[in-house]
This record gives sequence, structure tokens and C-alpha cells, in this order.
Amino acid sequence: MILDRRTTAIVVDSTSDLPPDLAVDPNITIVPLTVYFGEEAFLDWVQLKPAEFFQRLAAAPQLPKTSQPPVGEFVQVFRRLREQYARVYSIHLSSKFSGTYESARIAGLEVDGVTVIDSRYATGGLALLIDRLVERLDSGTPQEEFDAYIARYLKEATFLFIPNTLDYLHKGGRIGRASHLIGTMLSIKPVLTIEDGLVSVHKKARGVRQALNVMRECLLERTLPWRDTYVGLTHSLNEPLLEQVKEMVLDAPDRIVHLRGTSVVG
Repeated sequence: MILDRRTTAIVVDSTSDLPPDLAVDPNITIVPLTVYFGEEAFLDWVQLKPAEFFQRLAAAPQLPKTSQPPVGEFVQVFRRLREQYARVYSIHLSSKFSGTYESARIAGLEVDGVTVIDSRYATGGLALLIDRLVERLDSGTPQEEFDAYIARYLKEATFLFIPNTLDYLHKGGRIGRASHLIGTMLSIKPVLTIEDGLVSVHKKARGVRQALNVMRECLLERTLPWRDTYVGLTHSLNEPLLEQVKEMVLDAPDRIVHLRGTSVVG
């Protein structure tokens, strides 16, 4: 079977933080998680945009909580899409971060023609996968090749990010009080990654400049000279740092870099 825009729909959750062009793509349906700040509940990216999210986050005494979409919501989405499309691919953030994948998986058992995938990533790592899949729908791709590309992406893709502050890692229990205090005093910027669906430290750096050098080294280590390299960028309303990362990526020597859509973490 050839998968293209006439035959195939893609479902993602709101943690994918898709860039604007993909967020309105007619072949993509975004199912929102619910974000709780105390007793207040908001549908992610529907009732709570990134700017307000970060304003609330800065003022909140505790970290917000999220809940996955209910199984019934996925069932409704899958049935509606199957009325128009032969195949539905439902691709979600790491099952180790949220129960969203499990909700979609259970719903997929009730609707034929639905493939549910645990991306083992979130935000930009998931957004770049969707970008690459949409390009394959545009050109038309045999289902076997489509599935093989997803498997290869999940095995080979690298996701790196730099937290603006250690405060939220401390509040979330990722680091202790002493590590938080020392790291802040020494301007430690951990370069984080996602491995096997979980956040881990790729390398620690002193300051933003050194952290960017770490990311650059990783880019060169994990890509081949004169081969196409696709890079997606996601930021938390930090335009100056975004521009530094863009410059660093595009200046990578002997690399053919395709910079894909830039998105904002919500």
C-alpha cells in the first residue's frame, strides 16, 4: 500500500510542540493533554499557550501536573479519521513520561487500521519525526518503507537540550538541594538527552557557550560528512539562544544541514 495524503492521517499529542506549518497541516490531528496548575485545568496549546504557561510556571509554588487524554477521546478521533483515511498513525511522547501512549494504544485496539507508536521522545524529538513523515506522505511512500523509516528514526535520532535553569530539575526531584546550589553558583549547564525514553545527562558544561560547544561536538560525532542531516529546533521563548544554536548548526563543517521548522515548547 502507498501511504500519501489521500490515504494516511497522523495523530500526535500536544507535547509534540509542532511548528506552525505542521500544527495546521490537514493530515495531522493534535490531541491535547491537560495541564494542572493547582486546581486550575487547561487543555495544552488550546487553552494554555507557551507564553502564559511560562508566566504561570515562574509564579507557581509547585510544578504543574499533566494528565493524558482519555481513551474515549482517542477512539472518537480514530473513528472520525478512518471514515476518510485508510491508515492512521498515532505517534506519542515517551510512555515513560506519560500514560498518553497507553491511552492511544488501548483506543487503537477498538479501531481497525490504526498504528500506535511510542516515539520514546517528546517535544522537538517528536516534532522532527512528524516533519520527516509528512514529507514522505507528500511524495508517496510504500507502507513497508514508511514503517522502516520510523524504526530507524527511533533508533538513530539524537535529542539534546539545555535547561534555562536548574530550579525545575530541583523541584521535580531530578537533582538534590546541594547539586542545585553548587550548579547554580558555578553556572553549570547540563546538556540533557533522552535515552530509552528517559531524560539523562549527556554532559555537564560551564556556561552556555561551553554547552553549545558540547552540542556541536555531538552533532559532528553522530553525523557523516557530506550526508544530509536534518535538524529540528525547539526553544522555550529564548530567541537569543535560539539564534546562537541556529548559527552553530548551520556552520557545522562538511555537513549538509537541513534546518527544519522551529517550534516553541508549550
